[in-house]
Amino acid sequence: MSLAAPTARLRGSGAVTRAALVDALAGVAGLVAYPSAPEQATAGAAWPKWIQTTFTGHLTEAGRDAWDIYAVLPADYAPATIDEGDTLRDLVAPVLIRLGPVQYAEPVMIAFQDNQAMPGIRLRMTTDR
Repeated sequence: MSLAAPTARLRGSGAVTRAALVDALAGVAGLVAYPSAPEQATAGAAWPKWIQTTFTGHLTEAGRDAWDIYAVLPADYAPATIDEGDTLRDLVAPVLIRLGPVQYAEPVMIAFQDNQAMPGIRLRMTTDR
């Protein structure tokens, strides 16, 4: 098992990987899904970031993965950024709920390796393993 790709259980289905989250994001109009953060800040980029796995006390039992899902918003005009964020939040959350509960969505500034920062949204979700 790779630590880079923790697994989760799709509700009512078998185990899925990070790829299932990427596939779900790829199905949202206006997003380009990646398995991890792209090197350059680009509006419409989206990716999952594994945060932690919690267990019920025994490593032999199924755990629960926590994920942050990021989507980059356009940064040129504040009202457009806000409108895009509201729209994406309402499009992305229902897609992710098919894979596990979504706890919240919030606005964020996303820092990239090249010292750029872009506005975005972050959704926190959990998936059964």
